Amino acid sequence: MMVSDEEKRWLVFGLAMNKVAVPVLRRFVQQGMVKQYASLDMYCGSLTIPCNLQALTYGHVATDAVLKHLKFQNINNNLLLHARNKSLYNHGIHSAVDLAKLYLPEYLTRFSGFDESLDISAILRLLGFCNPAPIFSSPNPLLCIQSAANDVRENVRNKWGHCNFNEWSEVFLKYCFAKLKSLIRSLGLTDGTERTTLDQLNDWETKGTSTRSIV
Repeated sequence: MMVSDEEKRWLVFGLAMNKVAVPVLRRFVQQGMVKQYASLDMYCGSLTIPCNLQALTYGHVATDAVLKHLKFQNINNNLLLHARNKSLYNHGIHSAVDLAKLYLPEYLTRFSGFDESLDISAILRLLGFCNPAPIFSSPNPLLCIQSAANDVRENVRNKWGHCNFNEWSEVFLKYCFAKLKSLIRSLGLTDGTERTTLDQLNDWETKGTSTRSIV
């Protein structure tokens, strides 16, 4: 079966995004959510009524400026058991995975860990979260993780996931790689991870613009 140049570019970008970028982004999200869980647990303990995240009650959540914005219907089978009656919810947050689900639309909470079940759509939503406050921040004040993640989600990942092959020109392929690389740079990765990841993305970009086989 013949594959057009446009189909090849779409395929190459999907492989690069999922094989190179997603594992790096997933590890970054995991580290950030573990840190966020510890931070909120400590913060929660300073409330007027002492508590920890595993022992949260509706009263704690309803009166707290941070917790009241989170989607507790996404954990502990709350939506299935109690529909929209939030006062009956089990508000205990038992892990960083549970916490991550609270920031997401319900349809993106099917993951069971910071593993392959956590896909690019959920990752980008977590990186882009900013209401009431961002979860992640870039060490570079000139770069914004939220803007970069939302840019990739809206203009790259969604274009790839709901593809029109006719759009996948060489110019558009380069545009998508540029957006993905900007997101990687915004994370402030250390130990050579940023350079390695960017080099691998550059290699895949070259494959996408070459007339040779990608295999």
